[in-house]
Amino acid sequence: MPQTTIDKLIINSPYEEPSRHWSYDRENRVFNLADGRREAGYVIASPQSKAFDDPSIFVPIELANKIRPRVKQWRGSGYPGITGITKRLLEHWKAPEERKERRFSFASSKR
Repeated sequence: MPQTTIDKLIINSPYEEPSRHWSYDRENRVFNLADGRREAGYVIASPQSKAFDDPSIFVPIELANKIRPRVKQWRGSGYPGITGITKRLLEHWKAPEERKERRFSFASSKR
């Protein structure tokens, strides 16, 4: 269902590849929850518009969009070509039991 505002901006785990994203319909100016990872890119103002609510132009980042499937395949293949230490580090980061003890809070810190 289209929305004009987003109540819950973060919808994916920081530890997994994104499975959903907020897709912005620039013509109708609404957000839709879409499956899959969003295309890498950024928006710029339309050259002819000076309006505050300019729908803008999406500019894809082609290199990032080409790299993402290759990284996914590399991960799925077990990280071929890396050192043993690097493999252990990547496995450590991915292990859910390692994350339970350390939840990061960017809003506060214990001192």
